[in-house]
Parts: sequence; structure tokens; C-alpha cells
Amino acid sequence: MKKRGFIVIISILATLSMVVGSIQAGTIQKIISPASSLQTKTMTYQFSQPSLQGNDLYATIHLAEATGYRTIAGEPILPIVMKTIELPFGTTIKDMRCSFTSQPPVQLNQKITPAVQPVPFITEDLIRQPSENPEIYTHNQLFPETWYSYRLTGGLNKQNILTTFLTIQINPVRYNPASYMIQSLDRITIDITYEPASPSSSSFTEEYDMIIICKDSYAKTLEPLVTHKNTHGIQTKLIAVSDIYSGTYFPAEGRDKPEQIKYFIKNAKETWNITYVMLVGNYAQVPTRYASLETDTGGLYEELKFVSDLYYADLYTSNGSFCSWDTDNDGLYAEWPYPESHPAEDIVDLVPDVHVARLACMFKSEVKTMVDKIITYENTAAGTNWFKRMVVIGGDTFDKSIEGGTDYNEGEEATAKALDYMPQFIPIKLWASLGNLSLNTIQDEISKGCGFLYFCGHGSPKSWATHNNGDYRNWTGMYKNTDMRNLTNTNMPPIMIVGGCHNSELDTAPKNLLLGFLKEKFNYFRVNETWLGSYFKYNYALECWSWVFVKVKGGAIASTGSSGFGGVNIGDHNHDGIPDCTQGLDGWFELELFRLYNQQNITVLGQTYDQVLTNYVHTFPVDTSRYDAKILETHILLGDPSLQIGGYQ
Repeated sequence: MKKRGFIVIISILATLSMVVGSIQAGTIQKIISPASSLQTKTMTYQFSQPSLQGNDLYATIHLAEATGYRTIAGEPILPIVMKTIELPFGTTIKDMRCSFTSQPPVQLNQKITPAVQPVPFITEDLIRQPSENPEIYTHNQLFPETWYSYRLTGGLNKQNILTTFLTIQINPVRYNPASYMIQSLDRITIDITYEPASPSSSSFTEEYDMIIICKDSYAKTLEPLVTHKNTHGIQTKLIAVSDIYSGTYFPAEGRDKPEQIKYFIKNAKETWNITYVMLVGNYAQVPTRYASLETDTGGLYEELKFVSDLYYADLYTSNGSFCSWDTDNDGLYAEWPYPESHPAEDIVDLVPDVHVARLACMFKSEVKTMVDKIITYENTAAGTNWFKRMVVIGGDTFDKSIEGGTDYNEGEEATAKALDYMPQFIPIKLWASLGNLSLNTIQDEISKGCGFLYFCGHGSPKSWATHNNGDYRNWTGMYKNTDMRNLTNTNMPPIMIVGGCHNSELDTAPKNLLLGFLKEKFNYFRVNETWLGSYFKYNYALECWSWVFVKVKGGAIASTGSSGFGGVNIGDHNHDGIPDCTQGLDGWFELELFRLYNQQNITVLGQTYDQVLTNYVHTFPVDTSRYDAKILETHILLGDPSLQIGGYQ
């Protein structure tokens, strides 16, 4: 494998200032000053006149040049333009200046539509109408406060090179709710002056592409996989967790075991130039980190913490310093209290610096199964007929009564879009609307083998299911952990993507039964017309659904899903004629993997998955929207991060 030099770490300083001017639109220019190392990039955009679309209650704003919409719950839905520039890792931003001309103000007859809160599940208690944030809708000032903002992150680019990313969010339309007026840009120019870090040549006494960090007793069982990886040019080193804690390779540092592991990965990156990290062991054997990003505290969908393996991949901030996920040093990681709307208390970068995935094995027998599956898959999958099949499974995830005037079958809309991205695959649609979605059809189609498998609906650690349109009391296509043992697709396993809450809740275990009862007493087992107690909802399972799917002898070769409550945009609240369920949150995340694999030919599993994360950070306001940040932090990749999708030719 080709190696990349490691760039020296420096600090980033940033200042903002505003000046007046004008220039050509739609261009990016780069100027290098001969007298110094300072460089300048100029971004220029010119905008058309926004169009207005009214309805019974609100109006929506459309702009041809928009790359997306601002959709933070309770805030006006406004078009945005996101642009990311790649800079050498460790680059210092010295100055940013903005010049713009604006169009004449436009008076409105209606308020602009507020965004609705993402929906994880459906109950009769769900809020059905948009809710205005009074702190915004009663103020006599333009919202957002500025024409643009920016964010610096650091991580791997598409070539697996550590990079500083400058993401600029332009707000081309600003809204004064009190005066029913919008102000919009005609054109804007942003001049960015920066100083690249001085490249340093790095020499490595040892170089590896991947390290495997495992429970000590799994090491010998993993040796055939190490040999296989080395044979295919993935230079791999096996590390027992005890060697991390004892400082065998690098001095042990960190406040607890997860931080010691993260520092080890950082040292391995800087000393051995690694790109991939495979964790082998369940949530306790190779301990997970809990993220404290809260949602719906005190409500129906309360979630105060969840496991996040992204913690291990996010090593650096944009300037190359260690990304601890605990910037206020209070022992809570990725902390974002609810319902405060200010940015998170802990600043997290969220862009991966290494490709991390986990084999959540609980026993040696599971390790052996996974070693055999990975070796067989990579050696035999290429050119097979079964790999050319793609199975998608979905129905009507949410009741039209909460959609705001549409009646989309959300699971079918998302899976249809996935098939659009993969035209060379033979489509197998198991949809509630087709009347062919059942346990038997799921078993039959997966057992024939397929290259990709996509479930989109509702989930828990022990099951997945969806609904028929109009019937939200009965489940359709219920598929449980216990059903997976009957799959007969041995040596024909797909990459599996699941849309649903808690399917990848990595820390689920029998102990949750006792803990749940101690916390909720007999309410833990409550059943009523609109909701199930925690026992039925998600807690009591030996291992989570997504991992069971991977560890069985048939099943999947890898899977990705959410370790907590998911989030789905419903209806078409921006009135652009496209289902919102495909334009953000879980739906966008899931679909982006298919797009990257097929349209951009990114065919190594960990790289494909992490490019989804990186693109999400550069497309959505993850620093101001807790739900966007949560989508990234909850998603877990279970499998081999260096897996060659479709096998080696």
C-alpha cells in the first residue's frame, strides 16, 4: 500500500472581518504571495432572486444555487450553500474577508415555515405541526445573524491523506420574522488568507496499513486473518489490549481505558503510519466510549448517552492537536445538554483520521467465524452472480397525519433512491406496498446471496420492522435476531445497511434487564396502546441486531446502523418536490454510502463509510444542530475496515 507522510502539528488562529467590494461569480481563485508563504483563496458566488411558495399557514423560500436547507427544529427553513476547501494539514487561517452586494428587501405576507423536529418513532403523542422557536420568531432582526460562518476540521480526504478542511456555510437569504421581510444576496466574495504548515519528512522504522486491537485471548485466532491481509498488501499488526494498558509499544497515557486506546491509535498513526483500525471484542472487552449528546430529556425519546466508536477514529482537531471529545474536562464526552440550543459544551471534530470498524465478538468461536468469512469473501466474491443482486426492504415508516400534507412511504422512497444509485445491480424490492414483504420473503431473498442489503424502517437491538400504509398498530416484515440463524447464504454475505433506532446498540446485554428494572420498577414491563416499556422497546437482548446479522455463518459480511435513537425528516416541508426523508439525517447518511461506492468508486469498506461521515460534516451544520451531530456519533460500522467490497479480482 502506498504510504503518506505525516504532517507536523501546528496551531490555527482565525479572525473574521468585513469589507465592501464586488467581483465575478462562481469562481475560486488561488494567489501565492512571492514575498511570503501566505496564500489566498477567493470564493465567489452570485445568486438569483429567491422564489416564494405559500401554503395555508406558511411560506417557503427556494434558491436555485442552494446546496441544502437550514432545518434546525423550530427555526425558519432557509436555503444554504456549503463549500469545503481542502488545505494542507495544520494550515493556519490568517484572515478572512467578505465583500457582498445584496438584493432589494422583499416583504412577505406569511411567516417562513419552521423546521420540524426529526422523528425517530411514531406514537399518538407525536407533535404533528411545526413549532416556532419564539426566541427567533418574535425578534426584530435578521436571522441568521451573519451572511456566512465557517468551521475547521481535520481528517482523511478521499486519497487517505490527512487534511485540514475549511467548510464555509453561506446564508444567502436572511429573514426578519417581526417585520415579515427577507434580505438576500446578489453576490458574495470571501477572501481566505492562510499559511500552509511546513511539510516535514517522516521516517518510520516500521510501517503498517492496519492494526487489529483485540482481547488478549483472541490474538491467536486472528493470526490467519493477519496473514491473509499481508498477502493482499494490507500490512497488518496485531495488538492485544493488555499491551496498550501496560505500555508495551508506547507509554500508556489517558484518563481511562478508552482514552488509553485512543492515544495508542494516535501514536500508531504517527509512528507506524496506519490507516485502518479493527477493534475485535465486544463493548466491554475493547471498551466503548459513551457520548453524552442528549435528546428529548424528560420526554418520550429521552436519550442521555449512547456508545460511539467514532470516538476512536476522530484523533485530531483541524490543527493536529488531540481531539479528546471532552474539551471542558468534566468526564462527560461529546457533551451537549438538552434542550439548550447553544453549541455543544464539548467541541468535537467528527471527521475520521483513521478508518475504524469493530468485530463485536463475545467468544472465540465468533472470532473464528469472522476470520473465515472475511478471508472467503475477499478471495471468492469477485465476479459472482450473487454479488450482483441488491435486496431492499421497506414500507411506510410514518403516518401521513404527521407529514404535513404528503403521504410518502418513507422506507420505499429511500430504498428506491438507493437502487437509483446502483443501476448495475439486479434490484429485489421487498416493499409493503407490493404485498411481498414478509419474514419468509426476507429469508428467501437473502439466502440467495446479494452484494448489498438495505433495511429502512423501525428498529431495536433485537428486531426490525415497518408498516403498511395506513396501518400503524401492526408491524410488517418483522425480522428478529433469532431469525438470522436460519439464513442459508453461507459464503454469499452482503454489506448490510439498516435504517432504524438502536439496531446497532453495541452495549446491549442481559445486564440491562436488571438495570432497567432497578430504574423503572414494574413500568419497565409496561404495555399500552401507544408505547411499550423499555423491556419491549430495546434493552433486553444478548447482542444487538446488526452484530448478530454479521456474526452468523450466513448473514452479512459487515453492517452499519445506529446505536441510539435515529432521526428521519418527514414530509416535504421545504416544498421542493423531493421527500425530506432522503435529504437529511439517517436517510441521507444511508444513501450516501451507495452513491460513494458506485459513483465515486470508493470500494474499501472503511474508506467508503468514513467518506460518508466526512461528507455529512461538510454538508450539514453539525456544530449547531444536535440531531445532525447525533447521526454521526450514533452510527457504528461492524466489520473489517480494510474489506475490499466485492472481493479481490
